[in-house]
Amino acid sequence: MLFGWLKNKSQKKLMENSDKILTLHEKTILLQEWQVPPSLSPLNENDLKLLDEIKSRTLQSNRNNITRTQAYLDIYLNHPELHWAFLAHMVSRNAGWNMTDLKRHSLSGLMGFDSSSIFFGFLEKGNHLIFQDAFPQLSLYAEGKRQNQDFSHLLGHIGVSSFMLPFWRLFLKDGGKNSRLLTVSLIINEQSLLQKHVMNNPYYQEKVLNSLKFQLQEKLGFTQILFPYKHRNLIEITGGTVANFASLPSRIEFGKELYMRLFSDPEVLQGAVAFGKDNFHTGSRSDYMPKVFSTDADSLKVYSPHLENAWPTHLHKSTKKLEDWFSFDKANELPGLFTLSGQKDIPNMKEEHLLNIMQLSSLGEIHKLMT
Repeated sequence: MLFGWLKNKSQKKLMENSDKILTLHEKTILLQEWQVPPSLSPLNENDLKLLDEIKSRTLQSNRNNITRTQAYLDIYLNHPELHWAFLAHMVSRNAGWNMTDLKRHSLSGLMGFDSSSIFFGFLEKGNHLIFQDAFPQLSLYAEGKRQNQDFSHLLGHIGVSSFMLPFWRLFLKDGGKNSRLLTVSLIINEQSLLQKHVMNNPYYQEKVLNSLKFQLQEKLGFTQILFPYKHRNLIEITGGTVANFASLPSRIEFGKELYMRLFSDPEVLQGAVAFGKDNFHTGSRSDYMPKVFSTDADSLKVYSPHLENAWPTHLHKSTKKLEDWFSFDKANELPGLFTLSGQKDIPNMKEEHLLNIMQLSSLGEIHKLMT
């Protein structure tokens, strides 16, 4: 069973200390709608025009990590009820930093060009795929809000999973108030999509997830997600590290944990939004820690280039409509994922982050001596 891990005792204990965000009535609606195979409604001229506009906008904004990250921020600033968009913006910044990390002297020495290119392709593929799926959903909602119309009948036409359809209908019916329910549903959807079309890919399993280099970097914080935020006149850092990046349940729980750390404390949220608005995402870690990182390769600081100087634009093959990850046989297990931890501690990640930099640098130097 895909989510059989929920029956684990430790997971049950975690759920007992969590806030359930799915009512019995909402669960009943979901189960009823999920068991009816979705059908595509007929399209009129205005529908076709809107879908073409969203497709064009998505294609333009999905060029690279820089454009995706900015697009997420733009849509959140205009529609702050779309919490997932800002969470995606901050996580997408981390994807860009991880991409440029591959050009850092310590990591490039450890991995070599071929391995670095494979890792970059893995990160880019996942980043691209999630945006391709989620951004049209967010855009359709934004357009419906602008025109004061319900465009939920178009969701199926943009390839949205049958899992997400009732959540968007509930969100629209509620006037966009239940941001937490929509956010958790998008976390589950996007991570499940990633699992089916990237993580389960035999090539990436062999070359990335099962590789010793990735496992070493995972232990040293390569799968760490950092949220810089402005606090008084300083930039503080919070976030977390996923325990097992290859595990779908781990990533879902981690996504919910990150959501709470970003949105449960107004000071962190306001500071993170201020950071996002004031610091255009370049892919360089100097965006948030210029005293440690530099885009200058000859600097005494840790080298962290701009993404567009580190990697050429990756041309993705045109993709046909992806097979839906969701099927009704998963339906009874999924509602158990709709909990959010009541824990509101906000860890300071600065020291841990600096320690990881030193560890990875040391690892790179040892590798040079041994090769």
